[in-house]
Amino acid sequence: MSGPHIVDLCHTNSRKAHIMRSLRTPLALLAVGAALFATIASGETDEAKKVDDNGSSAAPAAAFGIGDVVELGDWRVQVHGVVDPYVSTNQFITADPGNRYVVVDTEVTNNSDKPSTVSSMMCFELQDSTNKSYNITFTDSSTSSVDGELAPGAAKRGELAYEVPEAATGLRLQFKCDLFSSGSATINLS
Repeated sequence: MSGPHIVDLCHTNSRKAHIMRSLRTPLALLAVGAALFATIASGETDEAKKVDDNGSSAAPAAAFGIGDVVELGDWRVQVHGVVDPYVSTNQFITADPGNRYVVVDTEVTNNSDKPSTVSSMMCFELQDSTNKSYNITFTDSSTSSVDGELAPGAAKRGELAYEVPEAATGLRLQFKCDLFSSGSATINLS
């Protein structure tokens, strides 16, 4: 081999080594991040508890009802009422044929010592007696929502609207607002 080829080969090997060194740091950070996420996600289990009239938590329960104040992790949630079926006053907002609207008057409280965000789409899910889930929808009742950042100790009350089949029964609201722990609260709506 002549001189220029040796230089090219050395330059190529040097470039490969530089690329490998520059990839090591991001890959190491990614591995550390994945391990940290797995540790956090697998750690804590929150159990839903009913809060009594004195404001203290009772033993964990499997399901709750309308009017119960439910504590789950750093959150408190309460369903104040349900309108089923909900009929819009706007003639252009109607449920699809064979469906009906259900509106749930809900309040959430941030019990943590730092601001936290609540999202009606991420924290709430409606299920029926067949375990079918329904996502949030928008009606003219959806003018007040629970969405947004809540300061420590702050509460927000709003309406959650769902479109469900006419025949759906046994409706229950599932609440879970902490992505890094397991556990949820089930509130029966009938």
